[in-house]
Amino acid sequence: MSLEVIGLKRNYGDFSLSLDFSVGMGETLALVGPSGSGKTTALNLIAGLAIPDSGKVMIDSEDLSALPPWKRNISIVFQDLALFPHLDVGGNIAYGLFIRGVPRKEREKIIDETLKIVRLRGYASRRIHTLSGGERQRVAIARSLASSPRALLLDEPFSSLDLPLRKEMRREFLEIRAHSRLPCVFVTHDRDEAAMLGDRLALISGGRIIESGSGPELFLEPKTAFAARFFDAGVLLPGGVFGNCEEGVQAFIPHDAIRFDDHKYNENSPDAHWKPIRARFNNAIFEGSKLTVKLILPASEISGELGFEAIASPRFKPPAPGSEVKLWVDEGMVRFVK
Repeated sequence: MSLEVIGLKRNYGDFSLSLDFSVGMGETLALVGPSGSGKTTALNLIAGLAIPDSGKVMIDSEDLSALPPWKRNISIVFQDLALFPHLDVGGNIAYGLFIRGVPRKEREKIIDETLKIVRLRGYASRRIHTLSGGERQRVAIARSLASSPRALLLDEPFSSLDLPLRKEMRREFLEIRAHSRLPCVFVTHDRDEAAMLGDRLALISGGRIIESGSGPELFLEPKTAFAARFFDAGVLLPGGVFGNCEEGVQAFIPHDAIRFDDHKYNENSPDAHWKPIRARFNNAIFEGSKLTVKLILPASEISGELGFEAIASPRFKPPAPGSEVKLWVDEGMVRFVK
């Protein structure tokens, strides 16, 4: 079973959305990007909650574009979850089944099976207001799975949770996904969440997919400067620092390709791929597991004075402001982007 979005377009005044992508059986595509990039609009078009100007939504080569939402059999978990407060957990999960006329005994069986998948067995008679935030998230996911949908869409379902609970729900979502072979589109603005939950990531901006690939590809080997900046997994410097003076080209240096420990890397080292870069120290911010070091690249023939940030070990001893700092960069890990 696969989900295909082909030439899907929608114009909203000055904003236009144009998408092409596919999601395979059992695959989760994390649609990630800044606010206002078109993520939720994309889900609404796929689910049939909005009408496209052109294009197709297909599942297993069947064109669903002309079908209303209730005939597409695509489940969506909204950001606010949209649980019914007047129904208990079982009633929420079985609501769609009830509307479709599924017999009571079969509904009860499906409720029990889906609650087992989300690790809430025995919760069928619980009222929604008695549940914790994480439990409500799992009920919403259970409801989306109960109708045996052909695809699953999730619109930033964990964004309202505090950070520890959000991390816990990410791990639980991966366990839940292991029980399902549905194609899934997970919308988020959180790059770490996208990397953890997506088998593939699609970075969207201005209604267009800028770049797509696996998490390691987009974080560590981006093809565009926009992706390099969004995922913030490295430093962008003028390409000329590494010998590429093509106009508009920047050098992307992953954070783990930068070292501050001078005694390990020097000009006479057999590790010839280590390139020294001299910069001026500005200040540093201790962030627990890492130290963000703010530096200034002096003006040169390549560019004017340029401020940038690099990640150092939290044990790094910052020098006095204005001091020269020598960085060592593994040139083999540098990527050129536009």
